[in-house]
Amino acid sequence: MAGAAVKSGHDPLAALPAPDPWTAIAKGMAVHAVTPRPDVGLTPHRVIHVQDKLVVRYYEPVARGPVGHPIVLVPSLINRAYILDLEPGRSLCAALAEAGHHVYLVDWGVPGPEDADEGVSYVVDTLLPRAIDRANRHAVRLGALSGAVVLGYCMGGVVSAVSIARHPESPVAGFIALNTPISYAHAGRFRDLVAPEHLDLDRDLPKLLDGDGLVPVNVMKPAFNLLDPVGSVTKYRAVEAAASDRDKLARVLARERWLEENVPMPGRFAAEFIRGTYQQDLLLAGTWVIEGVAVDLRAITAPTLIVTCEGDFICPPAAALPLARAVGSAKVETCTLACGHIGVVVGSEGPRTFYPLVDRWAREVAGVSR
Repeated sequence: MAGAAVKSGHDPLAALPAPDPWTAIAKGMAVHAVTPRPDVGLTPHRVIHVQDKLVVRYYEPVARGPVGHPIVLVPSLINRAYILDLEPGRSLCAALAEAGHHVYLVDWGVPGPEDADEGVSYVVDTLLPRAIDRANRHAVRLGALSGAVVLGYCMGGVVSAVSIARHPESPVAGFIALNTPISYAHAGRFRDLVAPEHLDLDRDLPKLLDGDGLVPVNVMKPAFNLLDPVGSVTKYRAVEAAASDRDKLARVLARERWLEENVPMPGRFAAEFIRGTYQQDLLLAGTWVIEGVAVDLRAITAPTLIVTCEGDFICPPAAALPLARAVGSAKVETCTLACGHIGVVVGSEGPRTFYPLVDRWAREVAGVSR
């Protein structure tokens, strides 16, 4: 009878009631609430530079062979840096070190009250140029080629672009902009959230700051949740679906840990950055003046790779791709991957496509092969 049913195309399970999605969500919420978060940032490394809250973490190459330029990874300032070293098998730091690169991760740390008055200039003119220089010096002493390949991710890509443009003396051999918004008229949901008609920085921002002059996590987290209103539903269903598999559940909850551990933002930096980018869209126009000097992206002359993602609603491709026309580099490459803003570094597309892309491009810049 079973064979006859299959042969006729009849599905004997079709008459059974579908599982109640709300039951799955409730189970996922329970698992999410009681399950400890896994450890993260496990790839062996050592700190080679500290300035203020910023530290630079060094990941020694595992593979032996021709040594190219060091790779400096620059994540966003408003999230924890370990997204680039989340867990075994989902770590850009580990993958590049295993491919033979000297890898350096800029970890911005967690701002405190003493950082409230630090603006964009402190980041792009002091902290980041010095971090890149220290990483380059360290790598050269170990036999690497001079000049770093700087990979900036999201806001990390924005401050990297601004810093490289303002400091042509910085030892940069190549620039990779990953999901980096440059044209803010096309910057998607986050632009809608902080548009001047919704957020008057002079009037509203002081009300959002805590007593230490920081934009606190309890203000930022609801804002992030608004970017993906159904995210909680899909999150809990994903947790429930993975609950019976320890490894899958650990992978889901590692990402959850990163999403939960936001960091505050200095009030002055927030005002200057949001006004110059999302509200006034000055960067692409070349009219963003920082400490009396306009940012000219044409000063970026190093080979440049721009990576975007089809499913990215934080930085849609239309917001990132104009960088290709704005830089002064004679060698510009663009690539759009079939994944999302976070999945590109910690989803399956990371080890399958993105990590090898960075490895290949960095080797091409250095003129070396495995």
